[in-house]
Amino acid sequence: NYTASIKGMTEATGEFTAKVESAQGGMKNLAATLAGLDLVRSAVEQTANGIVSLSESGVALDSQMHDLSAVAGVVGDDLKMIEGYARESAKAFGTDAGQAVESYKLILSQLSPELAKTPSALAAMGESIQTTSKLMGGDATAAAQVLTTAMNQYGVSLDDPMEASRRMAEMMNVMAAAGQAGSAELPAISAALSQCGMAAKAANISFEETNAAIQVLDKAGKKGSEGGVALRNTLSIIGQGRFLPKDTRESLQGAGIDVVALADTSKSLYERLEMLKPVLNDSALLGKLFGMENANAARALIQGTDALADFTEKVTGTSSAEEQAAIVMDSYAERQARVNQQIEDFKISIFQATGDATLWASSIVGMLVPLSQLLPLLSLVGNGMMWIKNLQWASMWTSVQRGVYVARVQMAIMNRELVTGQMASAGFLTGIVRATLAVVRFGTVGIFNALKGIGAFILSLVTGGSASVAFATTASVSFAAFRTAAVAACRAVSAAIMSIPIVGWIAAAVAALIAIGVYFWNTSAKFRAVLKGLWAAFKEVFGGIGKLAGEVFGSIGDLIKAAFSLDAEGIGAALNRLKRGFSDYGSEVGKAFKEAYDEEMAASSKEEAAKEKQSSPAAIMSEAPQVETPSLAGEASSPTGGSLSGVGSSAGSSGGGGKISNVTISIEKLVEKFEIHTTNLAGDLSRVKDMVGEALMSAVNDVNLAV
Repeated sequence: NYTASIKGMTEATGEFTAKVESAQGGMKNLAATLAGLDLVRSAVEQTANGIVSLSESGVALDSQMHDLSAVAGVVGDDLKMIEGYARESAKAFGTDAGQAVESYKLILSQLSPELAKTPSALAAMGESIQTTSKLMGGDATAAAQVLTTAMNQYGVSLDDPMEASRRMAEMMNVMAAAGQAGSAELPAISAALSQCGMAAKAANISFEETNAAIQVLDKAGKKGSEGGVALRNTLSIIGQGRFLPKDTRESLQGAGIDVVALADTSKSLYERLEMLKPVLNDSALLGKLFGMENANAARALIQGTDALADFTEKVTGTSSAEEQAAIVMDSYAERQARVNQQIEDFKISIFQATGDATLWASSIVGMLVPLSQLLPLLSLVGNGMMWIKNLQWASMWTSVQRGVYVARVQMAIMNRELVTGQMASAGFLTGIVRATLAVVRFGTVGIFNALKGIGAFILSLVTGGSASVAFATTASVSFAAFRTAAVAACRAVSAAIMSIPIVGWIAAAVAALIAIGVYFWNTSAKFRAVLKGLWAAFKEVFGGIGKLAGEVFGSIGDLIKAAFSLDAEGIGAALNRLKRGFSDYGSEVGKAFKEAYDEEMAASSKEEAAKEKQSSPAAIMSEAPQVETPSLAGEASSPTGGSLSGVGSSAGSSGGGGKISNVTISIEKLVEKFEIHTTNLAGDLSRVKDMVGEALMSAVNDVNLAV
């Protein structure tokens, strides 16, 4: 039936291809629908993102301005003026307007909230902070900390806000020039000023000379706050003047130093340090004057008066901060930042012009985003509701009734087929339904009859007479019904499987593979040996997991203990134990495979040897049929004493003096039982040959003697 089979396969393949193409078409339509819905969702999300991006800067600035108003109590036109300054600062320096407002808040909190009543002064201080931030990597908070610390330490008056803002700009330039001329940067200068600023102000030391002294001490290794503490202590000691200890005062006077002039605050720090140069080489007096902890710092200041004067000149009357900031702001990134802030300022203007409309639009569009994401589900639900609405319920009910009737008829026909066991070929769906019914029928009728038959069989054993015969008959009928139901179920399930267009061929292929496996199992010893070896190795793999786990976890525990105790030998032993555990595990698996393989091969070799023995000439001779021959006159005795059974002879005479004897020998059984016990069969083959030869020669000699 090759042609019919190929035709069936071709038709099944064509039907399957048509179904695949139909499914592909449906998937394409679904993909197109989903793509349309995704476009809607993307449009809504992009609209929401656009509104958020457009209003983000305005929302941030609005929040900062309300915080500023709460802190300083500024409202109305003054607040709007401060906002305008912040936006102009953002465009000028390329920073966020909200960051400018944050700088204003730091000024108000660190200096005085009253500055907010003079927006122009606040804006000027904000520009100083923005300029300083360009020298500190754009950190406006750190810049505000540096400037406000300097102003607070030197007690800059805030009574005139505009003068205070001018003084902040002056201090900014002094510190920037000091950082440029010396080794201490702005953060280190700020840390030093926080320690010595008030002492320098009290000693009437100018801000410029204080910064110069900080740079001198920084070069001497007194950096940051340590340098500020050293300068504060030095100024405090030389400011004691006539209140110095008597012996110290007398020693200084003996060196020609006027202690009163040393404490004169009208003199500069340079002049007062120059007065101490005569004692520079007197370490004992220098230590007595300043104390051992401050002697080195004082020595560095006295020795560095020339550097102090040079630094003071360099930091006085400069605009170093503006010049350095201008160089930084000329970079591409800074120019790009200023362009971006122009755009952000335009967004802020749009945000303020639209008012609360942006608020509502953002909320509404934000609500539409999850709705757009649910569009596929909403579309599916809507289509389902329309499908239910358009159903023709009356005709559908009629169709249901007709279908139920047809199903009843088909069920009756199928039940008849199941009862008789004669099943006609049907399609896939019919085969599946019939298989289901067959299984259900077997689960009810078949098993019930089996139980009924068992009960009747037991009753037939315990009863007698006609009752026993009746129960036996019932058991026989019940078991027959059970058998019929079981056979029908098996046939129906098999037919259903084979009716599957693709699965049927797969089942046939699986059956073919099984048949090939069975063939090789029956014909190939190596195939059987490999399978048995694999099964033994598989069992050993799972059987040895527990032992392997114990070794592994034990080794890991030993390794952890040895690692924490820094025991190198213990670590090596734990690693060796871990390696040995895996090695033993693999060896056991390989050993199991080899033993099973060798055992099967040995058994196969024995079977082949037995077959060869049966087909050998001696075996053939022992199995030859006995041929009855004429007996000799008289009786002959066997010298073997009849130990060889089935040995007969016949002889004929030709008459006359010469006599020719024709002898036929028939050997039914040469050896009753033949056993070989050895560890080296190859070495004993000659012995086997000798034994067989001796037995054959003994049989021939018996015949010769008999004749």
